[in-house]
Amino acid sequence: MKKVKSSSKSPCSKHMYPPSDSSNGILSWLYRVLFFFFLRLRYLFGTRIWERTISLEDSPCTNIDEEKALLQDNEVKAKYTIGFDGWPVKTKPAHETMALAALFAAGLPIPNDATYHTASSEVWEIFRGNIWNDDPACALFDNGSEESNKIFSWPPGAAWYKDFSWAEAFGSSRTGSIIGRSHFGDLQFLHAMSCYEGEPAKETRDKIILWCEIMYKLAVGEELIGYEKINDIKIERGGWRISSFFAEDTNPQGDNTLAYLLTKDTNYKDLNIRYRALGSLMHIIQDSYAKGHTRRTFLSEPSRIWDRLGKVKTFHCYHGQNGTEHRSYDTIDTDLIRITNLEDFNVYWGARSAVEGCICIVKLWMSNKPWKEGPLGLLEDIFALAPDSTSGDSSI
Repeated sequence: MKKVKSSSKSPCSKHMYPPSDSSNGILSWLYRVLFFFFLRLRYLFGTRIWERTISLEDSPCTNIDEEKALLQDNEVKAKYTIGFDGWPVKTKPAHETMALAALFAAGLPIPNDATYHTASSEVWEIFRGNIWNDDPACALFDNGSEESNKIFSWPPGAAWYKDFSWAEAFGSSRTGSIIGRSHFGDLQFLHAMSCYEGEPAKETRDKIILWCEIMYKLAVGEELIGYEKINDIKIERGGWRISSFFAEDTNPQGDNTLAYLLTKDTNYKDLNIRYRALGSLMHIIQDSYAKGHTRRTFLSEPSRIWDRLGKVKTFHCYHGQNGTEHRSYDTIDTDLIRITNLEDFNVYWGARSAVEGCICIVKLWMSNKPWKEGPLGLLEDIFALAPDSTSGDSSI
């Protein structure tokens, strides 16, 4: 039998971790309350809150001076945030707005004036999948609600922020929270990033395309319906399987189902696991064009209409980056974006390329194309490596 790789030896998985999501009782509640008030203090003093930022120095250009000259007049640096309306923090729904624009452009029947706040519950199922990569514990939402899929948990964001902050401060471990693992540890490939400094680019790419294959097949019902145990999913890429990352020592475990991994067994009555899988797939495409996540070749001419980004030169590793350097950067102002006009994304670095990639995958999904008849080739192209690609690093 072919040996399947395990992520247990990742250099990012060497640190202690607080009580997991399964902790119950007063201690667990106190953790949430204390971190909620810590969150408020950090917000009031201007510290970055769950926003992945980018910088000019973290450029996909082969020539930094050339890029500065190109962008000095009209550049807008962007944070690819997920939307959050919980007091005292509000963030712009960049991921969801890019997804909405892609869905509309691909021909999904949604109103041309739809927004993050007005989108239907059906579209919100795609949003929930799109948010999942940033919130893989489904901690931001009330999963006990049967009637709504967009009610935030209480205290707002506290459970999510507890896990994120601990991993940010002390590092992530394989046995710790999946939120910490996805942002700082061995699941960073969910954001199109390397899992540790020095990870070969091909290894990162294999993990990314593995996840994309599972999500796409689930989204169209090819081989997967969501109720398979993680351990039973045989899809493999470069020696990796999804069971390489979820076993007896992790939460979720390998004996959990794919649906549990993506939804935490939500009580929402109109759950659509296919929509959530599509949303997660779109997130990883979107993140792959953010400067803080990858360095890509630069294809546009100086007279470009929008920034065309090419092959991946480097997948960055979030753990080790200086997240406080970019507090002054602008976020994507989603209030000014019309989903009917893709040119509104042009000014934001990488955003138009991200939307265009999502449009392509949504069209294939709407046509119910099998994995090997279009989606595989598209994603291999989106995540193609440059000839001079380098191992993962934590540069900004």
